[in-house]
Amino acid sequence: MKVENIFLSINAADFDAQSKWWAKLIGRAWDREPMSSCHEWNLREGVFFQVLDSPRGAGESTVTMRVADLDPEITRLSAAGIEVPEPVKVEGFNSLRYAEFADPEGNTVGLLDGS
Repeated sequence: MKVENIFLSINAADFDAQSKWWAKLIGRAWDREPMSSCHEWNLREGVFFQVLDSPRGAGESTVTMRVADLDPEITRLSAAGIEVPEPVKVEGFNSLRYAEFADPEGNTVGLLDGS
């Protein structure tokens, strides 16, 4: 199999509210609306994140994103009204840190930095 793109999707019971929350988390509005029930961000070449207007399975996803530096992201998110707990060091790694919280519908969100 030669994978050309990866689409990561979460289902949303409240599509508008979830789309706005994820826009705050990602730091910008979605890049496109390929259909009226989908807001999509191009996170990097070939990797897309989608919020889908579908209550089936809402709140049951886990999304973990690795960022270059967690501290400024936590500051930015706090200013945007998204509370992120202090990151914890991940055992077995030199400097890997992880912060876990939830979006408004209960999906698990994780942020990582370090190695």
